[in-house]
Amino acid sequence: MIDVDRRTTGLTQAHAAGLRRLSARAAAPSTPRIRNSLLSFPTFADEIITRVKNSGIKIQPGLSDAEFARVEAEFGFVFPPDLRVILSSSLSVDAGFPDWRSPGARLHLRAMISLPTAAVSLQVVKNSLWCKSWGLKPPDPEKALRVARNALRRAPLLIPVFDHCYIPCNPSLAGNPVFFVDETRIFCCGSDLSEFFQRESAFRSVSEISSGSSSNFSTRSLDSGRVIGSNTSRWVEFWSEAAVDRCRRNSGSTSSSWSSYSTSPDLPRKETPKWVNQYVNRIGSVLRGGGWSESDIDDMIHVSASGFFESEVVVMDNQTVLDVILLKVGRLSESLRKTGWSSEEVSDALGFEYRRKKGIKPEKKLSPELIERVEKLGEWVSRL
Repeated sequence: MIDVDRRTTGLTQAHAAGLRRLSARAAAPSTPRIRNSLLSFPTFADEIITRVKNSGIKIQPGLSDAEFARVEAEFGFVFPPDLRVILSSSLSVDAGFPDWRSPGARLHLRAMISLPTAAVSLQVVKNSLWCKSWGLKPPDPEKALRVARNALRRAPLLIPVFDHCYIPCNPSLAGNPVFFVDETRIFCCGSDLSEFFQRESAFRSVSEISSGSSSNFSTRSLDSGRVIGSNTSRWVEFWSEAAVDRCRRNSGSTSSSWSSYSTSPDLPRKETPKWVNQYVNRIGSVLRGGGWSESDIDDMIHVSASGFFESEVVVMDNQTVLDVILLKVGRLSESLRKTGWSSEEVSDALGFEYRRKKGIKPEKKLSPELIERVEKLGEWVSRL
């Protein structure tokens, strides 16, 4: 330890005390502090991959640097380092997993990435979710939905991990929590990837199933047994707030950050666009061609636009229609994947190209007066 007292001549007492503290920290033995015990990335990845393999899930070689670069450039995010090391070691394209490799599955992959935002938007439409950090909720339902959508654009994008479980891309650090998101619930299902793969029942090995060790897998949510507001998980903008508030509501706490979620009366309802019925009929035709029976098709999609939308869903605008369809088709794609369809086959069958594309704005015609002023300005600039 440096003799600070001999070097503090002329310093104030505050400066001298600060130097002593710095000297004491420098002299103290250093211990590695890595979040959630992720001391070694290779060991961490090996443990997860072994667990996935033991559960009977097929594994492929991991993504290359070029494949990572292509995915990140195409979808506009960067993989967190812990998820990246897993995917670089191995990759699964079984049902429930995102297919990061196949070019033909890009539409399906884009739909999976869009699902959390669509699910939250639908919760806002149903008046079951409103975040205090968004400010006071506008009384006009359509304006409230616009405010929520603008706020969601600022929230970290969620990267699909498995099924409806996602990890935020920001902060770009190891140890981000894993969230379950669908149109009815948002909760934390793992304080990090290691805990998620340990708790998720889909990754139980045959020995665990035969031994009946199911106590740790009764639910994916970490709500039970977790202290409200505890720092067991890294805080992530919006998503952590939503998950913690659900825990509060489940525990009966009155200090909720969401507004009342009873259905609002007299919400505006708009007619479902005709193209929705055409799209649903197209799905039905594809399933018939694949050998599905009419009863199975009816169970999955009802083969009508009216049956595609639940009674409590209010069709406020075209984006709401797209969100509902994305969620419904997402459920249908899960069913198809579980029956053996590949992600490429699902993309071909369901399309996913109904997502609205921004059209080219019409060319604006300039008035003769403005054209004359521009010409005069050009002449004046040329004389300089």
